[in-house]
Amino acid sequence: MAKQKTDGHTPLRPLRIPDDEWEAFGQLVGDRNRTQAVREFIRWRLRWPASKQPERAPEQIGGPGISSKSEEKTA
Repeated sequence: MAKQKTDGHTPLRPLRIPDDEWEAFGQLVGDRNRTQAVREFIRWRLRWPASKQPERAPEQIGGPGISSKSEEKTA
């Protein structure tokens, strides 16, 4: 993938996430904190020093939680 011109900022990375999952995630971490939560998860998966396992919600957030498209891919 070609690098985007970022003017000193982190490059944009497009992700495809179903609306119901994105909205529920925003309810959990806050609409303006989703990027930070995703970055923390990536660091944890990479086992980078000082990274911590992300906490899970104490209970299901939002509606059904999984759209039929994302359910097909994980089934």
